[in-house]
Amino acid sequence: MDEQPMAAVPVAPEEERADAVAPVADERGGQGEPGVLSAGESPATEEELAEVHARNAFIRAADAALADMRQRSYEGKLTAASRWRKRAFAPEGMDAAAFEERLLDYIDQRDHAEAKPVMGAVRAPRPLEVELEGGEVSDDEPLPDLDVSDVAVLTGKKGIYLYSVALLSHSFAKALYHTAEDNDLATFVDVVRTESSVYPRPVAIQSFSNPPYLWPRERTRRAFDEAVSSGSFPDIHEVRTSYGTPYYYSDLYLSEAQAASLAQWDGVERGANP
Repeated sequence: MDEQPMAAVPVAPEEERADAVAPVADERGGQGEPGVLSAGESPATEEELAEVHARNAFIRAADAALADMRQRSYEGKLTAASRWRKRAFAPEGMDAAAFEERLLDYIDQRDHAEAKPVMGAVRAPRPLEVELEGGEVSDDEPLPDLDVSDVAVLTGKKGIYLYSVALLSHSFAKALYHTAEDNDLATFVDVVRTESSVYPRPVAIQSFSNPPYLWPRERTRRAFDEAVSSGSFPDIHEVRTSYGTPYYYSDLYLSEAQAASLAQWDGVERGANP
């Protein structure tokens, strides 16, 4: 429950279209943008040169926006796509809202991470300037496509949120997402089910007083009461320790006996036997 963002080095380690023509393969063997020259190709006409300059400006702006997103993930924060408008990441001559839409589309059209627990190690790509360090790149030469393989997207009613799966754990990102969406019931049920299935363990009422929730106990009680009264979450239950401390669990993953035993150990016995 007190899970914190995955430790990692701050901005991370290694790891528009014109009318037209067939997609161009990028450096990694994927598909580039239609009608856009690939990295290393030289423009032959003034029109192609203008396209290269415009795309390069977008790539550099997108790289800065994604580097900011990865830094925030390292700090334990989600990034709302709307931040790209407020922080003026858009290249000169491009509307901020258009930049936000294009960058989301850019991510969506490429291999990117799913918003779910990650199996194994994932490394965040290095910023473009670091990748290009030591190499001479002419302004007239197309920049390489950006690697967005670590970028996960969460879409809610209030906004679109992004994080790097290499720098922020899914469970913490999901908690931040529910908090940003201001949906106490969804937050409560998701946390209880996740704790019951992943660890497995029941969730103490005081756990919701910790970041990122910072709920007073009465708010947690209201969320539990709403879950029960709604009839939509019949798996969510409460057990109490011998001290009377409430713990919550999902019987999809824990039996009542298991939840009661684990709650007693966590809330009473562990403190008595350090």
